[in-house]
Amino acid sequence: MPAPASEQSHPTCGDVVVQVCMVCSAPFQSVQDCLAHELLKHSSKPQKQLRQRLNAITKLFTSKQTQSERSELQALLIQSPPDYHLRAVLDFYASDLKELEECYGQVRNCIEKELKGRVKVYPFGSLVTGLALKESDIDLYLRPYDDPPMFHKQLYNKVSNFLRRSKCFTDVFAIRHARVPIIRCKHQPTGLSIDINMSNPNSTYNSKFVGELMRRDERLRQLGLFLKIWAKKLKLIGHGSMTSYCLICMIVVSLQVQHLLPSIKELQSFCPPENVCGVNYAYTLNMMPPISSQMSTMDLIRNFFIYYSTVDFQKTVVSPFLGCVLDRETTIGTPGGGFPEYEAQLRAIEQAVGEPAEAFQVDRSMCVQDPFELQHNVAKSVSQSSLCYLRQCLILAAQASSDPELQSRPAKLYDYLLFGLTDKLVVNQHKEKPTPPKQQKKELQPEPENLPITEPKAAKLEVVTAEHNAPPIVRTHIITPTTNDLKCLRSSELASAYEGTRPICYYWMSCYVDTIKDVLAQLYVLNVESMTEESHYYKWRISSSLDTWTGRSFQRGSGQSFFAHQLQQTIEFMKTRPADPVYAVNMRGILSLLASEDCKEIRLEVQPLPGDLLGLQRNSPLTKLFKAFKNLLGNYSFKEKASTWKYYAKSDQTGTL
Repeated sequence: MPAPASEQSHPTCGDVVVQVCMVCSAPFQSVQDCLAHELLKHSSKPQKQLRQRLNAITKLFTSKQTQSERSELQALLIQSPPDYHLRAVLDFYASDLKELEECYGQVRNCIEKELKGRVKVYPFGSLVTGLALKESDIDLYLRPYDDPPMFHKQLYNKVSNFLRRSKCFTDVFAIRHARVPIIRCKHQPTGLSIDINMSNPNSTYNSKFVGELMRRDERLRQLGLFLKIWAKKLKLIGHGSMTSYCLICMIVVSLQVQHLLPSIKELQSFCPPENVCGVNYAYTLNMMPPISSQMSTMDLIRNFFIYYSTVDFQKTVVSPFLGCVLDRETTIGTPGGGFPEYEAQLRAIEQAVGEPAEAFQVDRSMCVQDPFELQHNVAKSVSQSSLCYLRQCLILAAQASSDPELQSRPAKLYDYLLFGLTDKLVVNQHKEKPTPPKQQKKELQPEPENLPITEPKAAKLEVVTAEHNAPPIVRTHIITPTTNDLKCLRSSELASAYEGTRPICYYWMSCYVDTIKDVLAQLYVLNVESMTEESHYYKWRISSSLDTWTGRSFQRGSGQSFFAHQLQQTIEFMKTRPADPVYAVNMRGILSLLASEDCKEIRLEVQPLPGDLLGLQRNSPLTKLFKAFKNLLGNYSFKEKASTWKYYAKSDQTGTL
């Protein structure tokens, strides 16, 4: 059996049982070391969200409905003859394609008849790919036949009004502001949910490619169906997570790295282009090699889990076009970098549609490229906590599918992958947290070494013993850019100053560094002495005899900026507090700031001066300062930071600060 979540073995570590980081999958020899790494290297917010997700999944999998479903599937698996277990799973969850096609025919005829032949209806999605599950809906694209054709908005309104009046459709809901506007409704006679798109035919081309690929070999369709069922059951597909199409793109790359499918670039080199709005959708599968008869569907499933359990999603782009994973920064992340086909497609789209194409969203937690639309990140909706959860699911699934005992008992293996895997992920959620030893007077006690990995507490690892050769006593705070931060920089006047010089995250980092300096020196009026100042590393000795951080208000008046409001409070504090002994302190310490090489993370650390063993006690001035400092930064909007900081940056045309 695979190891529990608290004793996960890294796929590349053989039989040595080690701890695995929930974010980057780095191995450690103890839970304590792993937890310390997570708190120092990664933001605590995704960890909190991950625990919330695991709690929600625990409730879902322990519900009567899910347990009844599991029992029913277990009975089918036990009764299944040898080599028929996978088929039993697929029959249990997959939709009847013939029945679905008949329902589609009714819907198509109804729409085309009601609109009097002014549109042609095309299916796409799971109906075309053959990967439909019992809860799958029908995706339709409506192409106008009028000459000249109706404008998109006109057609959208006409179809929306028709659906609302029709007796065949109910629950009509228009989603106008999505990337691809759709109308969602339900077909009354069949009860099927339907998504109707009138503006973007691209999905019909993508679905055609996937459907043809799945029909090349029954094992490929079984692979796609099972992984879709697996991802749906574990809630890896949904809001804030990846889409079914994102999973399919990952499956395509897993086949390509096994040399079972050529890259899309190779497939396009043997056929004439088929350009639609600047995107080439041409391909031929004639050069696709046959899959060896010795390879089973479970071999393909296992290879998928093992491959992606080792991929560093935060630094790479999964590219079906090139058939591999790419480094983000040196390819798509760098204009004119190592991906000329991507740059060429951006120019082709602009020439075809008359406006610049939206660039690939490389600043997301996870990057998976569309096989044909190279500027489209199909994993853009994946949050950081969802990525943490996906990583853990992939690692445990890789361990399980490689376990000889489970391989010899396929009924148990499939049950574990679909239901039992979550038991391992949440096993520590129900363990009682051990009570730490009491702290002796004027002496710091070491932390317990058996803290559950799923219950990290920042305060537990911020204080460490100060014995000989022990790590320094330190408190840490991680800052990462949000999507709105980067949008703010891109949309501001600053864009003209830095365009083409450095990655945008460098300017985010530079703005934050300047902001931190201003807060320390101007708002808190600290004595700041520079110890080290480099491009990605800063270290200052800070001190003060006056508490200027306690009791600050973040509610400012109308028309007053946050910084101006805080500065006004500082002026008042400097007038009234020096005469009040309550605010007299002896605050001393070292504040350091370390930015990652890609400038996508800033780690703030505060520690007392050497020999000061009590400098980071709970109620010490240094601890209170650091907590207030984090709170102030959290209330200080990045938009205001950038609006003030950009004027300094514009004077430096070289892109350095």
